[in-house]
Amino acid sequence: MKKVLAIVLVLAMALSLFACTKKDDNNGSGEKLKVALIASSSGLGDHSFNDAAWSGFQKAETELGVEIKVAEPKEVADYKTTACALAEEGFQMIFATGSDWGDTLAEVSKLYPEVKFVGLNVNVEGDNVAIARTADHEIGFLVGALAAMMSESGTVGYIGGKENPSQVRFKTAYQEGVAYVNANAVVLSTFVGAFNDPTTGKEFALEQINQGADVIFHTAGQSGMGLFDAIKEKDGVFAIGVDSNQDAIVEGKVLTTAEKHLGVIAYDMIQKLQNGTWTAGTNVYNLANDGVGITDMEFTKDIIGAEKIEELNRIKAGIIDGSIQVTDTFNQ
Repeated sequence: MKKVLAIVLVLAMALSLFACTKKDDNNGSGEKLKVALIASSSGLGDHSFNDAAWSGFQKAETELGVEIKVAEPKEVADYKTTACALAEEGFQMIFATGSDWGDTLAEVSKLYPEVKFVGLNVNVEGDNVAIARTADHEIGFLVGALAAMMSESGTVGYIGGKENPSQVRFKTAYQEGVAYVNANAVVLSTFVGAFNDPTTGKEFALEQINQGADVIFHTAGQSGMGLFDAIKEKDGVFAIGVDSNQDAIVEGKVLTTAEKHLGVIAYDMIQKLQNGTWTAGTNVYNLANDGVGITDMEFTKDIIGAEKIEELNRIKAGIIDGSIQVTDTFNQ
């Protein structure tokens, strides 16, 4: 009997030791952390911010062992029901990518105070809301400067999605970057009215090209795919992409991409929630901390030339050290 008791005690101690050293995926609860991405209405496959954010979730699934899910509402009207459904399913963090999420995020976060919500470039406050504020104005200025450097006609273009504060912020900085290099340059601008309408995006791009624009920057989500279709048909016209690396969509004709490093941001938010350092409030991602940037121009370095790239790097350094001031319309 004493031997049996001794064996039982040894087994019990071993099990206890295993329990104490077993890795938890949810701050010690022993349950796998559940995190969800709600894509904007342009959905996955946009070669833009939805795809970029989802890459961060996939990395977190592999490296952190979390459970992930993506939802793709087709309309802004579906945002609330989508977020509520995910909260009811037990997801502990919901990351919403669209810049048109402000009102819905403010409402839903109050309905589910136990759920952590992450928004992108929206003005929402709450004890369970973190905002990823990307310095779009900094990269908008940079690509505006590049557009002016590369334009032969002195006319460049901008195509946005829906006209909202985030889009106006991009547009304003782009115009400033163009003027920094060429004060006499003309900037044509328009908004598609949607982030999921590439047909109209192409129509607007062709219209700007016909008015003389030879470099066009878009921030229009999937609607911006129409711009890339347009430049395939027109010689001597370049595009600038947005959000995630779009340089390869038309090799040699997409000068660079103004990138939000949303994969990094999404992973950062998930990791903070898992290790207990997640906090509500605004988190700034800018050129200085590599939260935003432009691509390395893999297919266009020789077209742009070393002299222009060197000047662009000088402008980037000036933005970081404050010697070049860029308007952030969010602060006006």
